[in-house]
Amino acid sequence: MKKEIKQCRNMNNRLGRESNAELLRIICIFIILLHHFCVHALYPEVLPLDIIDKGWDSHLLLFIHAFLYIGVNCFVLISGWYGIKPKWRSFVNLYLIYAFYNLLHPFLDIARGFIQGDGFMLPYSLHDIVMHTIFPFGYGFLHLWFMDCYLGLFLMAPMLNIAIKNMNKAQYEYVLLLLSIANVYFGDFWSRGLINSYGFSLANFIYLYIIGGYLHKYITIEIINKNRWRWFSIYCVYGLLWGICSMLSAYHIKVPHWNAFAYNNLFLLLTAIFFFLFMMSWHFKNRFVNYIAASMLGVYMLNAGVVKYEFISPYSHKFTPITQLTLWIGISVGFFIVAVGVDQIRIFLTKPIWLIYNRYIENILSKISEKFNCAKSE
Repeated sequence: MKKEIKQCRNMNNRLGRESNAELLRIICIFIILLHHFCVHALYPEVLPLDIIDKGWDSHLLLFIHAFLYIGVNCFVLISGWYGIKPKWRSFVNLYLIYAFYNLLHPFLDIARGFIQGDGFMLPYSLHDIVMHTIFPFGYGFLHLWFMDCYLGLFLMAPMLNIAIKNMNKAQYEYVLLLLSIANVYFGDFWSRGLINSYGFSLANFIYLYIIGGYLHKYITIEIINKNRWRWFSIYCVYGLLWGICSMLSAYHIKVPHWNAFAYNNLFLLLTAIFFFLFMMSWHFKNRFVNYIAASMLGVYMLNAGVVKYEFISPYSHKFTPITQLTLWIGISVGFFIVAVGVDQIRIFLTKPIWLIYNRYIENILSKISEKFNCAKSE
């Protein structure tokens, strides 16, 4: 019996942590790709809800966007569920990812210029390339609102974790109520940009992080598992409601206070929460899923910050609706596979940096943290 238990533990160690959240990360990034290739290239009329004179495929893509537009919200809910642990290693990893894709950006511009017949022309000075790579956050080539907000959430995580840990249920629900009023009522219904600018903000990330922490703290695994298909049904209901309201708005039928593509839109928030609960009700471990999930931030950066969409835009509405939809899915799948491959190259190229970090830098940073903790305790 002891031998079997030991074998089971060894298998669990090899497979790592549960893969349900890792699979959700992959789904989140893939549907973000679908959204980007849709609204920035092949179906630009979807985002402004300008589909009246378009084909049925444009109508379909607008309607199903409730199920495609939950990626960012679910991604942050995962962080709230597990809790961000702001260690030096995590920050260095985030820095290396950002620095790599900042460095990749000008070289892809060179390749793009060569393909367009401009020759090997460097669009940036060597000084700019070096400085943007060394200081990728804020000063870099990439200006990604998601990464800026995520970095802010990473830095605020210690305070948020203390609050989550020490609040009782009544206090927690009171805080959620106040944050809901601020982020949804004032932020979405009345579009108060200073409070929450359509959910593209640190305020919304904090809100989602607090929600994820509440779900983890007070919704038991038994309840989550037992209600699996209820979560999925509610997810579908709120998605349908979002689709109906968005279609009405597209046909100039006024829906009061309707901001379809705001991340703090109430229906989108609820859709993301219930899809998150549905995914967390599945329990399995898969080494391949965990391996691929580690590249998801890299896939996002390559898509949102490095690669341009002008090479796809000329194909907008060039084909029949079925062919156009097939092209949209095919490009998204193909890009996802290539982007995972690029990020695996990043992981390989940064291994020497990790060796230096593990051998020399980690001890220094650990001593700094220890001194800080000692001073804090005194």
